[in-house]
Amino acid sequence: MGDRQFVINTPSVVSETIDGEVVIMSLTSGNYYSSDNAGAVIWGWIEERKTFSDIEQLALRRYDAAAGVIAGALVAFFDRLIEEKLIRETTVPPASAGGNQCDADAPLARESFVAPELHVYKDMQDLLLLDPIHDVDETGWPRPSGNTPDDPA
Repeated sequence: MGDRQFVINTPSVVSETIDGEVVIMSLTSGNYYSSDNAGAVIWGWIEERKTFSDIEQLALRRYDAAAGVIAGALVAFFDRLIEEKLIRETTVPPASAGGNQCDADAPLARESFVAPELHVYKDMQDLLLLDPIHDVDETGWPRPSGNTPDDPA
């Protein structure tokens, strides 16, 4: 993937990182996702607008694994993020255009590497896709389009 750069597919994708886990929500599909450990770290680097090459170098400095293992895991993770439309390629220059800051981000001791995984949750799709402004019944609660309140009679 070389010097390609990817960005979060905003505004339809929102995320929050809490205690080493990133939770991502697609407002388009209604799916939500999570990734921890290396996945959360990589997501943070994408948010910082690092190029794929920068992310690969950062991962090689941070994690104790063979270069081929890390490269393969990164490509698979990025492919999955692209497939789920959570990130997209951009032509905007990297935010760190002033130079590569990989050394400053590298920890002193290398961590054990576990390939990042993207966990997909579809159980709240219906709720996340509700339009709380327009899909409201007479009681004020959102309802999916086409559904009518149950007739109490």
